[in-house]
Amino acid sequence: MIHIKLNIQCKILVFIFFLSSCTAVNRPIANLNKFSQGSMNQFTNDSLGVKIDFYGNANFGSKYIDLKDVKSVFRKRKIIFPLKNIVFWGSYDVTRNPMYFVGSIETFLDVSKFSVDTSMYQCIYYRSIKKSKNNIITSIAIPYSKDLFLLIREIRTEITDMQESVRDVLNTIKTSYSSLAYGEKFVKERTEKEIDYFSIAESAFKDRGYTNYLYPRDTLEKLVLQNKNSQFASELFKSYSSFLGESIQYDNATKQQQHSVGKTSVSIDEIVEKIKGHRVVMFNENHLQPRCRLLINLLLPKLYKEGFNVLALESLSEDEERINRSGFPNVESGFYTRDPNMANLIRTARMYGLKVIGYEDFENTSNRDLQQAKNLIKKSEIVKKNQGKLIVLAGGGHIEEGDAGEIKSMAQYFKKLSKIDPYTINQVKYLSINEVNDSVYVMDSKMWDGYDLYLSNNLNSDKIVIGANDFCRRYSISNTNSTKSGKSAIYIYNEKEYQLDNTAIPVYLSLSKKDSVQIDFPKGIYRYLKRDQYGTIIHQEIIEVE
Repeated sequence: MIHIKLNIQCKILVFIFFLSSCTAVNRPIANLNKFSQGSMNQFTNDSLGVKIDFYGNANFGSKYIDLKDVKSVFRKRKIIFPLKNIVFWGSYDVTRNPMYFVGSIETFLDVSKFSVDTSMYQCIYYRSIKKSKNNIITSIAIPYSKDLFLLIREIRTEITDMQESVRDVLNTIKTSYSSLAYGEKFVKERTEKEIDYFSIAESAFKDRGYTNYLYPRDTLEKLVLQNKNSQFASELFKSYSSFLGESIQYDNATKQQQHSVGKTSVSIDEIVEKIKGHRVVMFNENHLQPRCRLLINLLLPKLYKEGFNVLALESLSEDEERINRSGFPNVESGFYTRDPNMANLIRTARMYGLKVIGYEDFENTSNRDLQQAKNLIKKSEIVKKNQGKLIVLAGGGHIEEGDAGEIKSMAQYFKKLSKIDPYTINQVKYLSINEVNDSVYVMDSKMWDGYDLYLSNNLNSDKIVIGANDFCRRYSISNTNSTKSGKSAIYIYNEKEYQLDNTAIPVYLSLSKKDSVQIDFPKGIYRYLKRDQYGTIIHQEIIEVE
């Protein structure tokens, strides 16, 4: 039955193809485009019978960019642009390189010089990557029907590191097109109920009235094994694993890059010396590496003495009023604020009287980075208050200052609108994943631009840091009924916070795999809970640190 339907669909597509061949945009097909915004921006078209998961920062159609502007970018660089049967176009809201794409229907396409790959649904696609001066041109050919291809051309401009960018392009292709489905696979995919992984994880995390980190992590792990086609479920699983202190491999090339560049060990005081003369300092982070937040936490007491009085977090929800009042985050404060290191950064900021603000674009405007910059300027009041000094933590490339053509980063928009040049610190490019020696290095950045300082962060994030870390006392926790499988977790709470709100984020969290755990505690009263994967309390005690 499905085979008969597909044959009829092919005939209809061929008819529509020739009917619309005299216009640039194939309206009958383009009007059926559907885009589901999320971590992965899912493109589907029932007429084509195709599903593709683009990255969530892909913006489609005239709402974001005119077709003529995309065409101009291609033509300016003498790259072939389709004259007819265009079904979609757009740009990426990126901060490293301006990126533009166009999708069109092509007949009898010669793919003999393309590389062949296969999606998780066993759907074949063809890919080609070419370099031209400081541009990378990508072509993806999808043979969704007999003699008909959906050809997606993409151009990345203003490339400064060609080798790294080509590697990034290839990784992007494999990520996006791993979930490609067309033909019978598309029909099957459309008939199956979409799994709401985020709601499942949220329910497992908080619906019992307290934070349960292990249950959503284990639940997602099972779902990933059952539904190998879900990139979103996989990324969500990685996030919950990172909250529990597990090392997440984000970039296989990081370690190699780190060893190929000169570096100099640097102290916290020396980093402060580089920062203190600036009114605004911006750090980027790898969302899966808590050590990125720990570094700022270690710097914060000394930066406070240098006049920094506002901490801005991309990851913060619209819960900042409660945080500034209570001094600690809970389950509703954001997603990445659930990491104990991020939560402790907030605690340190409030301890020293810094105002904590969020600046994310919750309105989903057409230009996320521009709106972030506007929010940052407005909420920090950095322009109005001449004595104010601002610390910003952002994801990935949002703080890049290099020339990216028309598409700008949040930091670039911030500089243009505020007339303040931020001091930007990249701790992602050379971030150590598995090499941990509790050190930080300044990397030789003579060959790079875009950031004022490159650091390699080798800190051990398995610790409690709240305020000045000079007077912490080491305490040995006897891990009663330890399970080597890691099916239980250690939760350490500030006792006062726990009494006020048992959905408060722990000050420390780890999988329970050792018979005893050595932890340096700041002065205070803490509650130690050990829970199994379902949240049942196996052991609890009060720890007082004088």
